[in-house]
Amino acid sequence: MVLRLGQRWFAVDVKAIVEVALQSQVTRVPTAPSHILGVATLRGRLVTVVGLEQMIGGVGMLPLENPATLPRLLVLRDGAYEMAVVAEEIHGMVEYGGAAGPQPARAADAPDFVRDEFDWQGNRVTLLDASLLVAAAARLAGVVPP
Repeated sequence: MVLRLGQRWFAVDVKAIVEVALQSQVTRVPTAPSHILGVATLRGRLVTVVGLEQMIGGVGMLPLENPATLPRLLVLRDGAYEMAVVAEEIHGMVEYGGAAGPQPARAADAPDFVRDEFDWQGNRVTLLDASLLVAAAARLAGVVPP
């Protein structure tokens, strides 16, 4: 599934997606690490909302008018851990067959959950490994040991 946040495009395996929530209210958690944007209540359960920009090492907060109401949340699950990432736009599913032709090497300082980058409709898309992303977010939040 391909999603956009700001000017960046990301892709995650659709098998890791639990749901897409629209216009979610997010409550900030004052002592949370910088990659945790807050928590949202979805269908009676509390879900941690993680900022992809912060996880990847991007700058600052989301460029949204009202950060308390996010346009879309893509909820990911790996085993017992669940989290949501913000998406300003969700394109839907695209087929990924691996990088075609010469591709620039993945940056050496890229997090381990960045699997690949590919071109799609004139956009550079960062392919994320949802299992590693959820595990990294849980580790950074102190939910699981490093």
